[in-house]
Amino acid sequence: MNRSMGVVALCAAVASLGLGVRDVPLGEVVDALLNFDASNADHMVVRELRVARAVAALIGGAALGVAGALMQTMTRNPLADPGILGINSGAAFGVAVGIWALQLTAPGALVIPALAGATVSAVLVLLLGGGMRRDGPDPIRMVLVGAGLSALFLSLTWGLLILSRQSLDIYRYWVLGGFNQIDPQSLWAVSPLFVLGFIAAAIASFLLNPLAVGDDTARALGVRVGLTRLVSLIAVVLLCGTTVSVAGPIAFVGLVVPHLVRPFVHGDTRRLAFGSAVLGAALAMIADVAGRFILPGQEVEAGAVMALIGGAALVLLVQRRREVRL
Repeated sequence: MNRSMGVVALCAAVASLGLGVRDVPLGEVVDALLNFDASNADHMVVRELRVARAVAALIGGAALGVAGALMQTMTRNPLADPGILGINSGAAFGVAVGIWALQLTAPGALVIPALAGATVSAVLVLLLGGGMRRDGPDPIRMVLVGAGLSALFLSLTWGLLILSRQSLDIYRYWVLGGFNQIDPQSLWAVSPLFVLGFIAAAIASFLLNPLAVGDDTARALGVRVGLTRLVSLIAVVLLCGTTVSVAGPIAFVGLVVPHLVRPFVHGDTRRLAFGSAVLGAALAMIADVAGRFILPGQEVEAGAVMALIGGAALVLLVQRRREVRL
């Protein structure tokens, strides 16, 4: 399964580099990567416009896929994802504050307020949703708390942006979610946070396996449940907050991808996290490429395309299984 998803991700990466308003043959794509010639227009398109965009889609999709897998396992809630539990909304509110109050625009500059907003939202969901109780979180309560916080942060965000037309214009373009405005400098600036997030996610995926049998049983096995949830929360905040600061809120990746991977990993959180990273990266790149062709003469942001793909996939999953189980 992981090998098949890897092939899909590789094909999506090649398509991301070669397809668009100006199609570049595969041979020219390879030549642009290995033997760059600044006088060759195809090479310039690949190296200056599409490499950073493809890398951002790959990393952002992987980050959201892993974050969704960790959240669903940590909370034992099949509906948990960065969007539904309000983490993306919290990060978006942080970005809005950064745009309005501090006049920030570059993704590298927006990452700090995005992480701050995501952290506040994640902590509130965990505390108010019962995530720190001895008997573990209440899945329904966490979804309700997340929905309430999402509505609250959305109201606060638009309340701020109404005060400034310039901030509203910047935010409105960013909130659609996409990778078409990524530049190498911004991506390089936030890359350490992605690295830290993936390291924390790898640690969390090892720690979370015993929690599948329940908090009390995990404690009896010597697992430090509070520490496990803390590491998982740090990973989710770093991965989601950084992705939102770079690409805007990309919906459904964290929700749908773990459900597509879970039947093939037999309850192993480590394999679930890895598979979700690979499939999340593939879906984000596919959404980015598809957006270049949906409307003639213009691009549709990957966030909008991902919402169409994710919504359809979720409906099919529910119809096939009648109910979604962890």
